[in-house]
Amino acid sequence: MKNKAEKILFLLLITCSSCSSIYRFSVEMQEPALFTLPASAQNVLILNNTVTQTENYGIERKYDGRSIRPDFPLSLDSMIWASIAEIATVLTESDFFNTIAVYKQPLRTDTEWLTTLEISPEMQSEFFEENYDALLVIDRLLFSLKENVKTIKTGFFTIEQTAFVDMRVDGIITCSMYTYGNEKTFISFTVTDSLYVKSTINNDSILLFKEIPEFIMDELSRQLGNQVANRFIPMWRSSERLLFTNLNPRMKEALSYAADHQWDKAELIWITELEKKTKPADKAKIAYNLAITNEMKDKFVQALEWAQKAKEYLKNANPNNYSQEIELTDKTILELERRIRNNRLLDLQWGKE
Repeated sequence: MKNKAEKILFLLLITCSSCSSIYRFSVEMQEPALFTLPASAQNVLILNNTVTQTENYGIERKYDGRSIRPDFPLSLDSMIWASIAEIATVLTESDFFNTIAVYKQPLRTDTEWLTTLEISPEMQSEFFEENYDALLVIDRLLFSLKENVKTIKTGFFTIEQTAFVDMRVDGIITCSMYTYGNEKTFISFTVTDSLYVKSTINNDSILLFKEIPEFIMDELSRQLGNQVANRFIPMWRSSERLLFTNLNPRMKEALSYAADHQWDKAELIWITELEKKTKPADKAKIAYNLAITNEMKDKFVQALEWAQKAKEYLKNANPNNYSQEIELTDKTILELERRIRNNRLLDLQWGKE
């Protein structure tokens, strides 16, 4: 798997007080995937193991309070392929796997659409022999649709009409992952989501009761597929960090190095300044800067140690005067502890020893 990289974006937002400043910046950090697959699971085949639900099950459509005639059947069999296409796209674009492929034919020929069936060991072997390491199987995709349409007459002495559509579509997708060397399912899970429509449009029966519902169901299918795929790949999220400084030339110099990503040079200055300080609050702020510095250098254990030192310094300061610094330090300690745990998971997911 490709090595992870940490991206840092400084926003250089400055909050000034009479004698000190806070420099805020944003850092993008990688979060581990929800599911940790074996590092060998590099070539993934996506399989359709679903049976399309019956045409009218869970579909409720009314026009001016009356159920519509079954003249506008919805094409539900294409929805699973919309989900699969989205899954394949997201996994491919993530660059987390070597190969993502789709088996173009449904596996099942029965009509038991509410039932999920496991892939037999024999069928697994057939696919694994094609050099796939993992099988991502879509076991079931179900929808519930409720649509109420009310006509709205417009104009004066005219027969022109518009209609107000109130629609809700709920979807549920059930998936399983099989990995090479294990006959049993590696993981099974379910994702649910909903989409809503409230709009006034032209009063056209085909548009109201076929084209719009199918469009919304297709969008929901892709949305569900996106969520399925994202459970298997590390994601990036943004988080805010800050550094303490003041008018001291050395402190300003250290900050300029930090802003230029020269963390080693900034660290040397802050360590020197820490030794000069006598006030616990001043020491706490520099120790906090050193915690952030080590975090930016991916030295999370050392970063946690510095954050804990900052907390100890603050215990010797007046807590009434430094409540915000105490709250910030406690929050940072929790965040660093979480990053240490996440980093272990990321190492496993990226196949690093």
